[in-house]
Amino acid sequence: MKKILFIMIMLTLLTLIYSFKNKTEDNLTEQYIILKRIDNIEIRQYKESVNASYYSKNKTERNNYFRNLAGYIFGDNTENASIDMTSPVTMKLYGNREMIFRMPSSYTLDNLPKANNPKINFMTIASCTKAAIQYSGYSNKNIEENKIKELKNILERENIKHDNKFELLVYNSPFEILNRRNEITINIIYP
Repeated sequence: MKKILFIMIMLTLLTLIYSFKNKTEDNLTEQYIILKRIDNIEIRQYKESVNASYYSKNKTERNNYFRNLAGYIFGDNTENASIDMTSPVTMKLYGNREMIFRMPSSYTLDNLPKANNPKINFMTIASCTKAAIQYSGYSNKNIEENKIKELKNILERENIKHDNKFELLVYNSPFEILNRRNEITINIIYP
């Protein structure tokens, strides 16, 4: 019985990983176009998007952000509808450290199922220009701080203004060990 349960869990995880990876590749071309490359950063024009977000004032609950948003897209909503997982998952590295899931492009604020969890919020993020620096592996606070510093230095050298509100983008399922993709992004401010 334990072997069957283990096999079923492993097959479920592999299916989720495969599904997540394929949706990631297809989804990126819908999200942005690259305007310019400077050293190891990209300046991108992002398209408007509909998003679900979650945060809590309780710092101990931060490890549950993903679980709450994943619950919503896996059917914890008024229509019991499953919504495709897109990537990246965004974590604000400022303010309330909100986590954001981008909804598939077929959804608008009007046709999204309502969340059963009242702490899940919905918003449209307007088209914007961002600078992004990519790195691999699992992210942590030290790596994020180093990448923020590197990104700031390049932008400062190029006289590119930004809003100083950095975000972490995670492209892979936590179960994917190899070829992980993460980014730090920042909104560009044009005079």
